[in-house]
Amino acid sequence: MKKSILLCIFIMLLCCNSAAVFAEPIRVAINPDSKPFKYYDENGSFAGIDADVMKALAEELDLEIEYVEMKFEDIFESVESCEVDAAISALSKTENRSEQVFFTDAYLMGQLSAFVRMKNDNYKDISDENINIIGSKTGTTAETAGREIAGMFNLEQKHYENYAELFAALENDQIDAALSDEILAKEFVNSYADIMTIGQVIAIEPYAIAVCPNNDELLQKFNNGLASLQQSGKLEEILLTNLMGNN
Repeated sequence: MKKSILLCIFIMLLCCNSAAVFAEPIRVAINPDSKPFKYYDENGSFAGIDADVMKALAEELDLEIEYVEMKFEDIFESVESCEVDAAISALSKTENRSEQVFFTDAYLMGQLSAFVRMKNDNYKDISDENINIIGSKTGTTAETAGREIAGMFNLEQKHYENYAELFAALENDQIDAALSDEILAKEFVNSYADIMTIGQVIAIEPYAIAVCPNNDELLQKFNNGLASLQQSGKLEEILLTNLMGNN
């Protein structure tokens, strides 16, 4: 009888502790610097694919979200140390990053490519002998890939804090090529109208939500929520709305 009572108490405490994990708002790191993934709209609200995915998850899972803006290069350290509970900002899920933090299942696949100005349409790929300086955003997988490419072809590599600075540098001929995800580059390709991709896609990258490595429950919740959004068609709707709206 005593064992049964103790078991009941243990189960009740376990349930209470589980519920308490999400009693406070979920702190989510963001770096809203580019359409259509993440940016501030005219009302000053977080918008784009990442904002809509997180909003849909919050509704699906009955969670309250608190956004914490920071530099992109600070995001993974903040998630790894559990200073924040999670992060969403066009985060590529890689093997190295997965050693630091948990990652949910992917909600979108991206393509890392090289961009040049159209006046250089004779450039065949990133190894072209006329390409001497390449650029990328600090802290991204493009920077990591750029480091390998620069070493392989003896190139100079420059780093920029945001995509606006990166593509402005390309437009102003401060770099010969920019490395970026094609979706993230779309806004600037459209704005400048004389930027194009060259060569083959450098890498296919899954985008996912990073989660504090001490929070298995939140990881599972997010994965369940993403699966539900996928099954209901809501995830596809979010992607199409944002991608088609930024042609």
